[in-house]
Amino acid sequence: MGTAVGGLLTAATMTAGALVATPSAKADLLDDILDPILQPLLAGLTDALSGIDPAAATDLTGLLDLGGLSLATNDPAAALSGALAADPAAAVPSTADSTTVIPLHVAETTEPYVDVSVNGGSQVPVLVDTGSSGLVIPWQDVGLSNLAGLGFPTGIGISGYSGGVDYLYLTFDTTVNYGGELTTSSTPVYVELFSWPTSATSPTDFQQFLADDQVEGILGLGSNDAGPGTSPLEAAGYPGVLVDEPAGELVVGSNSAATAADVTVSGAPLANLDVSINGGPPVAVTGDIDSGGVYGTMPQSVTDNLPAGTTITVYDNSGQELYSYATTSMNDPTLVSSSSDMDTGYVPFSQYPIYVDYANDTTTFDLPGP
Repeated sequence: MGTAVGGLLTAATMTAGALVATPSAKADLLDDILDPILQPLLAGLTDALSGIDPAAATDLTGLLDLGGLSLATNDPAAALSGALAADPAAAVPSTADSTTVIPLHVAETTEPYVDVSVNGGSQVPVLVDTGSSGLVIPWQDVGLSNLAGLGFPTGIGISGYSGGVDYLYLTFDTTVNYGGELTTSSTPVYVELFSWPTSATSPTDFQQFLADDQVEGILGLGSNDAGPGTSPLEAAGYPGVLVDEPAGELVVGSNSAATAADVTVSGAPLANLDVSINGGPPVAVTGDIDSGGVYGTMPQSVTDNLPAGTTITVYDNSGQELYSYATTSMNDPTLVSSSSDMDTGYVPFSQYPIYVDYANDTTTFDLPGP
């Protein structure tokens, strides 16, 4: 409980600080849209804190008043109506047994994406990312009128991506349409409100972070990886999703590309893998099977040099080959010294269909049959 309260307090503090420094255009947005939404949430948080630490509740109230959020005009008990207690991942569709094919596109060779519509709004391209979890879309791409129609949020928090951007978000349960082929209800959507760089060399905001990907949001499909919340398709009760770049399909449901040569590893997307360089002895790594990882990463504990023409071969931890490729001047993974983890990047997804199994927390490489 202490962790949850601390996380919400951090989010509340960031919100108030942002209000103080927000330009007039964003201030108008907050006054018109976000202020009525955030006030009941933060008032409820203050009430909860007062029962634990009255001094902390007083400090939070003063901070919010400084930011222009008055808590005196709200009835948090009536406004919250149990929203904070709701679990976005608990929504289950009327049926999750069917298999649905959603058109999958690839931009810049490495960026798989599908189009989604939130709450009946315009379709926007979102990165298909097995290396994170949760559907994250900036408020600008949801649209002001559509944002106002999402109802009361079920949560508030802070998350981020390894590319160097953190963001504040609100969680809404709403309908999501995928490529005009599949619609889910009561789907958790994480609406990014503000974002900031994590270092001097990082993208300045969420939009710049995605600018080179030709997408406007991120569809995180992973199950045991970082993200603001649950994959929307896992939350909707579907057993899994197949990322089939060669066929241009994202298939929701069972593994429609299964073959006799399938290899399944435990974890989705984090799994114990072995990697060999130029036929050398395999080295154990924690692998992030990451469709959104571009060219991937390689720990320097495996190799400190990846010139063009280097052969990288990846195995499961029993020695079964999963995929292999030769590097070029363009597709070589980034060498990292701070971690023993390897990010696969797009390469295996460009070669074979790969199935993320939510029910069993596994990833299946649908290798060609004999």
